[in-house]
Amino acid sequence: MQALAELLTSFVKQHRLEPELEKARLPRYWQDVVGEALASRTVLRSFDQGILRVHVPEAPWRSELVMRREELRQKINACAGGELVREIIIR
Repeated sequence: MQALAELLTSFVKQHRLEPELEKARLPRYWQDVVGEALASRTVLRSFDQGILRVHVPEAPWRSELVMRREELRQKINACAGGELVREIIIR
């Protein structure tokens, strides 16, 4: 008899759901990378074809994140264990 974790892993691979799982984990990766306080001041608008769109209503935070977006992209990808995010667009 297989363990539940093995069955779930097999199901996910069989149905090619890995990209959707990573997409669902993205808000957690974002919070881990930018911190809880800043994550609460941002809105992840969309994620499509490797492009993460983030809304930041406060100009000072927006400027900070724009300057750090490549660093943030690399850290998110490190959390994901692969090249999940190709680009971050901050508005």
